[in-house]
Amino acid sequence: MRILNTIIISLAVVFLVSACRHTQPEIDEDLSIRFEKGMDYYNKSQYKKSKEEFDFIVMNNPGSRLAVEAQYYLAESLFNTKKYIEATVAFEHYIRYSNELDKIEISRFRMCECAIKTSMDYQKDQESTLRALDHLQGFIEDFPASDLVPEATDEIRTIRAKLAQKLYETGRLYLKLEEYSSATIYFGQVLESYYDTPVADEARIGIMFSYILNGAYDSAESYLRLNENNFSSIEKFEDGNRILQNTSDGKLTLEEYIRLYK
Repeated sequence: MRILNTIIISLAVVFLVSACRHTQPEIDEDLSIRFEKGMDYYNKSQYKKSKEEFDFIVMNNPGSRLAVEAQYYLAESLFNTKKYIEATVAFEHYIRYSNELDKIEISRFRMCECAIKTSMDYQKDQESTLRALDHLQGFIEDFPASDLVPEATDEIRTIRAKLAQKLYETGRLYLKLEEYSSATIYFGQVLESYYDTPVADEARIGIMFSYILNGAYDSAESYLRLNENNFSSIEKFEDGNRILQNTSDGKLTLEEYIRLYK
């Protein structure tokens, strides 16, 4: 009986090995066909359909060369259907297993774009905006010779301007609440971290407003004189002078109130 069982087990193993040898080429062939089908959909911008084909390959033959290639186009399909969070995860998976530097570079930039697309406007939480900034700076550091660096640099400039606007508007809010010290802190943060953004000069004027509204007209005047060369716009510096002239009695005119509360 023991001999019979051994024979049966041996035959079963042989059968399974033989079946696998026949099945694997068939699976590979089927997946290759699906990859070609997915690429056809992709090239026709039918991204929802291409996503299904590439997803099938990745799920059914993980780790294979074809699956890694499919992972890239799966990520691109998700990106093109505006599934930015899912696309980020897909690009991360591709980068982890791929050694194709050109596509890794593109994937890294796509992750930057996904973070940008999911970032909020300046009135809302800026966690995703900060994440986008981090991704972009990391991309430039890792791919300094990339043709995408100028675009990444422009995006960084845009993001920094938005973050500066967030701080500036918070400062203005504290001015309206008559929390002048807090307002000065936020305006100062604009100048410390985002001194080269368009709103920097407005932050300087905001500090002047804080002094004036807090009854420290002389401090406002001294601040303007000390920062004359820091204004990037002559017109904004002249605005500062005009505000000083209009508020020489320590009170805001109608023009200043409109500027402050608009």
